[in-house]
Amino acid sequence: MYCEVFIKDFSRLGEIVRSQLLESSAGPLLDNAMRLSLDANPMFTFQMQREALTAISEQMLRESLLTDWIEPYKHIAVQKEEITGIIMAGNLPLVGFHDFLSCAAAGFKTEIKLSGRDRFLLPALFEILCGINHFWKERVVFTDTLSERISRLIATGSDQTVRSVGGAYRDIPRLLRGTRSSFAILDGGEESGQLAKLCDDMFLYFGMGCRSVSTLIVPRGFDFNPLLESARRYAHLGGNKDYSSAYRYNKAILVMEEKEFIDGGFFLLQKGAPFPPPLSVTGVVEYTTKDDTEAFIKMNENRIQAMVSSADGEGFISPGEAQHPKLDQYADNINTLDFLLKNISK
Repeated sequence: MYCEVFIKDFSRLGEIVRSQLLESSAGPLLDNAMRLSLDANPMFTFQMQREALTAISEQMLRESLLTDWIEPYKHIAVQKEEITGIIMAGNLPLVGFHDFLSCAAAGFKTEIKLSGRDRFLLPALFEILCGINHFWKERVVFTDTLSERISRLIATGSDQTVRSVGGAYRDIPRLLRGTRSSFAILDGGEESGQLAKLCDDMFLYFGMGCRSVSTLIVPRGFDFNPLLESARRYAHLGGNKDYSSAYRYNKAILVMEEKEFIDGGFFLLQKGAPFPPPLSVTGVVEYTTKDDTEAFIKMNENRIQAMVSSADGEGFISPGEAQHPKLDQYADNINTLDFLLKNISK
């Protein structure tokens, strides 16, 4: 019964969000939340927020998708009084939505500590959900401090933050996620459409997400001109004050240190950049053999979120898919439902 209610209510939430996004106004709740989000975080442009809402409503809040996702767990995904705590990051709009959705799917009550940089959108969606079914009102609490009643913890943030949180909650099961990033392997034969989709992977949300392609692995002598041409449609990012400041700063550092780079006009391509590189910088790694790419993967295996390639390969996704994860594409490749429901019942 619980699973049926969950699927019905959250798929209805998806219907409402999709319908509102088709209009010039997303409705009073979401419109106000988006304005407040932009005021609190200049990187959360209206376009980026609408992109996030669209991706969630399309990829996570459809009845058929929710049904297939929860099917293997339906015998243990029942209403519970146990409370799971979530500490959310704030680098992207609604970056913690999947964790919220997972806790609801698993049947837990939830305490959520929002990031100060993303504290309006999820409560707005939750208010819409409660309008669909008031049952959820007693299942979720937004709080500045998690209580001692939580029995599980999901926390996402910087490596330093995660270490600190992990120590504070060492006595309960914890799912901790630190800094990760994504890369793409190119061979020089990519078509213009593939490069356009790759630019979405690189620049959507200003490239600030763990699923953002921050590093390109390319053959020696790779011609970057087609990519630079394709990237021009994201040149408007340079008009954002925070992003532009990062671009100018990183460019000045590279010039002063006399390091080799390619200036894309609003972003920088740099050989030898760290993984992940700083905001506005895309790292470049050259290869001559497959062993070179495998060495990069092995060296960074604990910091990789998504791997992108236009060629078929196990574990790789196609250009354009990095920023639109499906329900079963879990952060850090750790199944959140498994984490929540293990040892509940056999």
